[in-house]
Amino acid sequence: MNIDDQRLLTFLDPQIREYGGNVEIETGLWVLFAVSAADEEANAIAHSLLDGVGFAHDAGESEDDQRKLYYVDTANRPKAVHWLKDLRTTVAGEIRPASPEQLALIDELAGSNMPHRIAQQLAEMHLRDAISAGVIHDPTAVRTLLDRLHSREPLFFSAFAALLTHYLIDMTVLLQQMIDEDVGLGNEIVKGAISQDPFFQTRQTAAANIRNLLIRFHVINPLDQLKNTAIINPYAAFMEITRDGDDVTAQVDANMTKLNRHNFIHAIRSVRRNLYKGERFENFSTRAPWVNEEIAYSFRFIKQRLDMRRDLSPGDGLFMLERAVEP
Repeated sequence: MNIDDQRLLTFLDPQIREYGGNVEIETGLWVLFAVSAADEEANAIAHSLLDGVGFAHDAGESEDDQRKLYYVDTANRPKAVHWLKDLRTTVAGEIRPASPEQLALIDELAGSNMPHRIAQQLAEMHLRDAISAGVIHDPTAVRTLLDRLHSREPLFFSAFAALLTHYLIDMTVLLQQMIDEDVGLGNEIVKGAISQDPFFQTRQTAAANIRNLLIRFHVINPLDQLKNTAIINPYAAFMEITRDGDDVTAQVDANMTKLNRHNFIHAIRSVRRNLYKGERFENFSTRAPWVNEEIAYSFRFIKQRLDMRRDLSPGDGLFMLERAVEP
């Protein structure tokens, strides 16, 4: 069944808000969708969406026979809830959430004896576009990772460097959580004598990579080598745009221009939504049918900026641009 994006969102939003796997109809049974038994279109949409999903589900009538209920059991609930969130975000062009399995890997990082292997798994997922940039964004989790750096384990330094290299730690959260002692630790290791032990040499190399990435994102001020207190959003500094209320100032066609923040985010999500559909960023242009007058100027900036930043994948660039203008 071919369902256009707006029609699908019109169906999904109230269903996720009112049910979405969070209403238990009987012990161990959770409702994903509940629609009028007489609504043929809504039931067709529900059937179409659930056809071929990777978890067990069932359907039945409500006690009064007025509604058709589509539900899962407790064992399948986490996958079903994630599937719904992921479906909704892809249709809306929003940043995709981490899956339960990915969140479990992230939770393992802080205490694992092999953190570099977990970091590598996450990095490989990111290279396949299976996980978003900035996926590690919980302040407590970020602070825990920073704390473990102080144990000076070479493997953990390598893991942390890999996470930063693949943009998996949210830089705005990292800036908020970082303290002077974290910066001092990195500077001390980088400036220390080079160890003759290759194992400890990896720590120094990783520390240097971490420091360089933090300087690139303006988290560390290159002038005084301390935490940068002059900014609040590393992504805005990195992508060279500023936000003042609902105004986004950016360079379009070599001119500094004010863009409406709402239209700017709308443009980002329109681009991302079409990437999710499998279209290629390099084929996008203002002649695309989804580039309307409201988002055209913002789209031109996004296209120009990401064409200039070939070091970033389109997905990473869009993530950074969206985070750059968030309140």
